[in-house]
Amino acid sequence: MAKKSPWHSVKRDVYHDDTDCNVGNNIESENIRQGTGGKRKCVECKRLDK
Repeated sequence: MAKKSPWHSVKRDVYHDDTDCNVGNNIESENIRQGTGGKRKCVECKRLDK
């Protein structure tokens, strides 16, 4: 479980903070923004926290 600074997609309502998250890793580069964007944490990232 590799953590890094949060990132999110402008097209989704969640943010990611785990480099092992497939959902977060599949965001197209033009849609990635740094930070949480005021969004809730991705379910997959939460699962990887455990």
